[in-house]
Amino acid sequence: MTQWTQLGPREREILAVLRRADAPLTARDLLDAVRRRGDEVAYTTVKRTVDRLVEKGLVERDVETHRGTTRHRYRFDVEAARDRLVPAFADELREVLGEPAAERLVRAVRTERDGDDGGDADVAGARPRHDDY
Repeated sequence: MTQWTQLGPREREILAVLRRADAPLTARDLLDAVRRRGDEVAYTTVKRTVDRLVEKGLVERDVETHRGTTRHRYRFDVEAARDRLVPAFADELREVLGEPAAERLVRAVRTERDGDDGGDADVAGARPRHDDY
């Protein structure tokens, strides 16, 4: 399973750009967005990075024909990311900082989502559920 900490800084940056995009982006679009953020990066680096994210199942690649050539458009697969990254992050948090940290994470997510602090919710030993996010 892909863990958030196993995503490199470039992968996290590309995911952030795709998450904010209103439509699927080409590798060139991603390159332009990364460069606007002040990072001088090569096209091949962006292309390899986004292709790695496709392999990890976090990004979807759509194929289209444009002016007689094939090009790819990439989009962030929010559901896949949620399903893969959140439980892995919670497990890693629990392993490193202990159960109280995982409980605090669950409460924070519920508060953010529902505006409820989950006061007496029994989360001890419970693995965060997909619908908690």
